[in-house]
Amino acid sequence: MSEWRTVRIGDVAAVFDGPHATPTKVASGPIFLGISSLESGRLKLSATEHLSETDFAQWTRRVLPTAGDVVFSYETRLGEAALIPNGLRCCLGRRMGLVRPRTHALDSRFFLYQYLSPGFQEYLRSRTIHGSTVDRIPLKAFPDFPLALPALHTQRHIAHILGTLDDKIELNRRTNETLEAMARAIFQSWFVGFEFVRVSASELIREKVLDIGDGYRAKNDELGDEGLPFIRAMNLKNDFDTAGADRLKPDRIAGALSKCSRVGDVAFTSKGTIGRFARVGEATESFVYSPQVCFWRTLDPQRLHPAILYCWMQSVDFLTQLHGRSGETDMAPYVSLRDQRAMFMPRFDASQAQVGREIAALLSLVSENQTQSRTLSALRDALLPRLLSGEICGYAASYGVQGMAAC
Repeated sequence: MSEWRTVRIGDVAAVFDGPHATPTKVASGPIFLGISSLESGRLKLSATEHLSETDFAQWTRRVLPTAGDVVFSYETRLGEAALIPNGLRCCLGRRMGLVRPRTHALDSRFFLYQYLSPGFQEYLRSRTIHGSTVDRIPLKAFPDFPLALPALHTQRHIAHILGTLDDKIELNRRTNETLEAMARAIFQSWFVGFEFVRVSASELIREKVLDIGDGYRAKNDELGDEGLPFIRAMNLKNDFDTAGADRLKPDRIAGALSKCSRVGDVAFTSKGTIGRFARVGEATESFVYSPQVCFWRTLDPQRLHPAILYCWMQSVDFLTQLHGRSGETDMAPYVSLRDQRAMFMPRFDASQAQVGREIAALLSLVSENQTQSRTLSALRDALLPRLLSGEICGYAASYGVQGMAAC
């Protein structure tokens, strides 16, 4: 622990600014990294834009991002950062900064984890300038920000521990993308050749095949630190963030049982950002839906298998109806239960049960991977501050964080 020392970021790395304008976007070519490309310590390349080779040459004269550089947002989405991977041809977008570590002094991945650590994030908040429209980090002052460093071999060891966990989480995410694609392919190959009659969802509800519901309208005093997770729209994105959700107090759960999750439910956001989906898997922790989240639930798997319902709700047929109805109000985008029950869907024949079971086997693997990733994320989040703060002497003190330094 005595090997740790506090330095300025500028002592061990070069800091660059992105351009202050936006080039013309094209359909393909080198990637233009915007702040929306940063998500949870990684680059989300599916959200990127492109620029021409001519613009790329012009926009990278000052700095050409290379593997090992750390990019971050210094306006709007403060606290986000990611590592540039090998082989990525890109330029910085507006409001983006870049840190290029000097390899003899600073490990790139270690710096990324330091940037994302609670201690450094608290320091960033203390230096944030709050404007009338956006908040920003003073980039000119960034090289003078303090950084606590151990020896290079210790940096690499810490980065390896945390990086191994993150790499497994990323592998699970990619595996799940493949499994979901396989599930959709099975459904689509069966669905294309299927001749069906369309009926309203309300008709299937009357036949006790389907249920459509929304969430429990909890009062503030019904939420606390214990009980079932209370899933709002912000807690739903491909999966359910039960760890980050509020909790409905135990003595209030009995009144919300009809609004609690069940395995096989297909949930989606029905207000604001419409159509973020997640499926309740076998390993998903039980939770309570909020009014911002609706669920469709199969009551008779022999007539409507939960896996078939899930795949159909990802189809163009359902999504077109959903988004078509979301603009029928002058308020924020919203799809009411009445609108949902008026939607039309296929009346599937008996063959759907077998196809549903085949798809369900793939979706069960997705659920297992999601559960494993949640466990790994919790382990990483527990280790990160312990490796990069008080339990390694001097780190927390360098940022003025109280109560974290323990030797």
